[in-house]
Amino acid sequence: MKIGFFTDTYTPQINGVVTSINTFKEQLEKNGHKVYIFAPTPKQKEDNEKIIRFPSVKFLFQPEMRVALPYSQQAVNILKKINLDIIHSHDPFSIGIFGLFMARKFNIPYLHTYHTLYPEYVHYIWNTKFTQELAKKISKDFCNNCDLIIAPSTKIKKFLLEWGVSKPVKIIPTGVNLDIFKLKNNHYKQFRSKYNISDSEKILTFVGRVAKEKNIELIIESLNYIKSKNVKLLIIGNGPHKNGLEKLAKQKGLKEKVLFLGYLPKTDVISAYKNSEIFVFSSKTETQGLVVVEAMASGLPIVAVSDLAIKDMASKIDKLLANDKLHKKMSNESLLIAKELSAEKQTARLEKIYLSLIRAKKKKVKE
Repeated sequence: MKIGFFTDTYTPQINGVVTSINTFKEQLEKNGHKVYIFAPTPKQKEDNEKIIRFPSVKFLFQPEMRVALPYSQQAVNILKKINLDIIHSHDPFSIGIFGLFMARKFNIPYLHTYHTLYPEYVHYIWNTKFTQELAKKISKDFCNNCDLIIAPSTKIKKFLLEWGVSKPVKIIPTGVNLDIFKLKNNHYKQFRSKYNISDSEKILTFVGRVAKEKNIELIIESLNYIKSKNVKLLIIGNGPHKNGLEKLAKQKGLKEKVLFLGYLPKTDVISAYKNSEIFVFSSKTETQGLVVVEAMASGLPIVAVSDLAIKDMASKIDKLLANDKLHKKMSNESLLIAKELSAEKQTARLEKIYLSLIRAKKKKVKE
């Protein structure tokens, strides 16, 4: 198959959407398909002829994000030449809408992965009940113009149906490449010395975008309620909320216990997982939480929030730190879940959906 990914979110950005796109791209190509990515500038060194960039500018409210022009004659010319079998969009913005128009123009099946709960992100522009409802309506209208919607989780499917999405919604989480979690032992051992963490310290790790909606304050504040005092929290990632969280850690007397490591090479992220006791996750706006699956693939127990209680999170962490048998049990359960969420298995499910949409489109044309 010739597959077109249309996205307003791509490299050099580092986030779950980009990870999802590249994970599926790599596995689809491994399976013999051709994947073309239509994405915003700036071009990257690793770009090739299958990555087509749209002119774009920085998004005013989030400078690491891009706003692309809604049309590219170069992209149209390439689409005429390559004859795509399927168009798969990953954002409902400029390039995603362009992809929808091209799908209609060339009679190509069009599906969309709803990666982000947009009503939860309106605070970056204007946080009101009106803007939240508007985001829901825009999401519903866009999805109802697609042939099929991919939801990364049951949670997202539930929201989409509540908002009035009437097109088929299939649940396919992004898988993880389990092979990348098999680093040589020296990588793990070097990690602690590299970041000045003693062998006796127990590590809690958060990985993700450092933004308001990730609710990282909850994790930081929970440290003062944890009984074990020999604990260090690693916050891996970057974002607009970093300075505020650094101030919070200082105010709470936790400056030495919280390490803000920024973006790290993948080998260091995996080493962080492998050196950690627990993966902590506080966001309540996730559509899947790819980093949670990565942590599971590393054999880490997960402590995530079901509510906003600081003491509740601290008590769960204490329970795992004090109970080796429970820790081992949850570690094994994480590994089993991760195997079911392998990139191979999830991509195979996506391929079946592609083929069913292509067959349905051909049948409709014949009729």
